[in-house]
Amino acid sequence: MAVPAEYGMTSTHRMEPKDDEKFYPSVVKKIINDILNEKLTGVTYDDKVAQSLALEISNLVKIKCKSLKMPRYKIIVQTFIGENLNQGMRVASKSLWNPKIDNYASCSFMSGSLFAVVIVFGSYYE
Repeated sequence: MAVPAEYGMTSTHRMEPKDDEKFYPSVVKKIINDILNEKLTGVTYDDKVAQSLALEISNLVKIKCKSLKMPRYKIIVQTFIGENLNQGMRVASKSLWNPKIDNYASCSFMSGSLFAVVIVFGSYYE
């Protein structure tokens, strides 16, 4: 709804982000990959520290993603860390979103003793 000209203002509400403010999965994937390599290279799985390590990785990814200046995007980060025993694992998620402006990025890391999966969702608030 436009504000009448007599008030000297125009509406600044946007229904979609500008091109330079969108969630780009390739950029977010690089952030995730860099953090996973930095935090997990050379680490041996320990169930006593896996939870705090997953939380630390999630927080770092979220901080880095927020520094990308994607206004009005809610950033949700999920991190899974487990022991690598040559088992299979599938991570699935469901949400309701706008496929034109909402998106996600994911990366995985695997070493001899552990695996990690990080998923970042970018959901735009209209």
